[in-house]
Amino acid sequence: MDRRRDRHLVGIAALTQTRGLSLADALTRFPVITCDVFDTALTRRLVRPEDVALLIGIRAERAGLSRCAPETFRQARLHGEAVLRRTAEANGLDEVRLADIYGWMAERRLIDDPEQARLCERATELAVTEPVPAIRSALAALDPSRQRLIFLSDTTLSGPDLAWLLTRHGFGTAPQAITSADWQRNKASGRLFAAVLERLELRPDEVAHIGDNPISDVARAQELGIATVHLPRRHLSRESEATARLHPIVRTLHSARRVTPPDPASLFPYATALMIGFTLFVLQEARNRGISHIHFLSRDGHIPLAIARRLIARSREPITLSYLHVSRQATTLPDMATDPVRLASAIGESLLDRPLAQALSPLGIDAETTAALCRGLGIDPALRLNGADGFAPLLRLLTEGGAPIDDRLRQIRTSAQSYLRQEGFDGNARRMIVDVGWRGSTQIALTRLAGLRPNDVVGCYLGLWGDALSPVLNLDNTASYLFGFDTPQPVADIVRDGYVLLELFLSAPHAPVSGYSARSGRIEPVFAMEAEPSAGVRRAAMADIETGILAEFDRLDALLDGAWPTTIDAASALHDLVGLLTRPTRAQFALFNAVPFIHGYDGGHLVPPVNPLPLQELLLRPKAALRRIGRSPWRAGAVRAALPWPLPDMCFADFDHRLRKILSLLRMG
Repeated sequence: MDRRRDRHLVGIAALTQTRGLSLADALTRFPVITCDVFDTALTRRLVRPEDVALLIGIRAERAGLSRCAPETFRQARLHGEAVLRRTAEANGLDEVRLADIYGWMAERRLIDDPEQARLCERATELAVTEPVPAIRSALAALDPSRQRLIFLSDTTLSGPDLAWLLTRHGFGTAPQAITSADWQRNKASGRLFAAVLERLELRPDEVAHIGDNPISDVARAQELGIATVHLPRRHLSRESEATARLHPIVRTLHSARRVTPPDPASLFPYATALMIGFTLFVLQEARNRGISHIHFLSRDGHIPLAIARRLIARSREPITLSYLHVSRQATTLPDMATDPVRLASAIGESLLDRPLAQALSPLGIDAETTAALCRGLGIDPALRLNGADGFAPLLRLLTEGGAPIDDRLRQIRTSAQSYLRQEGFDGNARRMIVDVGWRGSTQIALTRLAGLRPNDVVGCYLGLWGDALSPVLNLDNTASYLFGFDTPQPVADIVRDGYVLLELFLSAPHAPVSGYSARSGRIEPVFAMEAEPSAGVRRAAMADIETGILAEFDRLDALLDGAWPTTIDAASALHDLVGLLTRPTRAQFALFNAVPFIHGYDGGHLVPPVNPLPLQELLLRPKAALRRIGRSPWRAGAVRAALPWPLPDMCFADFDHRLRKILSLLRMG
């Protein structure tokens, strides 16, 4: 059951449990029912009115109604209301009207059209509210032949605006709504209740009022002799100072989460803002560079493509989006087919500590055939791929293995080139690829395989390490969201402590592409066979991440009604992930390290981000342990796993510094 609605049902139970009556039954003896609106008949998807004002600012800016940024709009909207309310109270009135607030803002040149701004706020309230089914059902059960229903609300909205809102949420075609803005008296002072009794010629004992506020809806009504139904609302946390510094879209996302918190065991909340921000960045880079075709590379582009399709469907821009089934194995290996030194190095690093008999598995050559080739060359097939001792035999195998290897290398290169031509990855038009990044090796391989010039392909990445810069990978043909060749190093340092976790989120339920084959006149991708049960765990985790991120995107999209910004700053998008990347808790480490998702070049072997380092090894061989942790794709996770429970969470840099200092002191002693 939705936790936002639990509080209403709990309140109804508290009212009726002594008599065993439903709310509708309890109201049957009253000829007039008055009902509060916000947090009673309707509940908001955001925590506070201040958050709604920020959302209005976002939508107003996108619609060209506001001259200021969303946060400035929010502050001005709330400040204007406070100023006008003080003036009203000085004149003996309780409330101000929304039209007057926007008139005040127009006088200060913050907006141009007060009426359109008012309609924008009304539309935003529709997007941000939803009916409480239990209340709607109870009110629908009232007998209209002998009972009258009146909605009462302390709000700057007018009665007609509130009635419009209620109608669209299913509370009847012509509900009667009286607001404090209409009569400039409010429930908080009790004067709105008194005015209702007087103007509608009602006796207090004829009326029952339903509401959530213990003062405005209960105490003030009871002071006049009106019966009350109190439905206490659940306390919701306020916006933290750290969240208040984030981009308005991310602040809105966090406000919605405070209303309905995600399952703490879910992985997706860490990455929703990053996936949305990255996708907006990709589309804006395409616009800036005049690129109309974007290829989202398989797995890494899976979720950004799904978000991009939703955004393009709204904007109707002439940008073509496609999913290109490629992988490191399916592109870089064919690209290295004529360079055995590079090929041996890549395979050796990927299959470290595996027997030489398995070295050709990324090329689709089985272990039995490889072992026979090794023996024919006088090489032990059981030799481990470990440093120079393994590299030299592997290089000899690739260069002297003969026709089986040469034919296979020629075949995988030809099939990769055929697939790229089939998918339109050739020709004169400039195109963009979307990938997680780090070194841009796939972009380089794709460009070479397709016979293109380096600047014909623009790579759009989460990030690129500085040492990836080269004549064929530069500022002209790359764009990096979090960090790159022209962005500050500190962000790269944060990501480096757990870069593999970004690969987790930028993944997909399907397996990596191992190569291509011809079927029914087409070149189709062939997916690697992942080992079970690890594959099932990985697929389930990826599916949950995708479902969660897209559900949060869709909820935000409904609130924004298409008013998406062109960009979200990288710091805001990365905010939810920083702690996980650098200082994960034991619970976070256990949650993420339970997912085996790291693939080698063969595509089928799965491992978790961290192989825990035994404490004994850390104590006996601290320098070697530091080197091992430093090479971990989730360094901060490896630190957390290596340290016993009482020690605090720390990033790798802290751990490295402290351990080296301890070793230095021990040597001095």
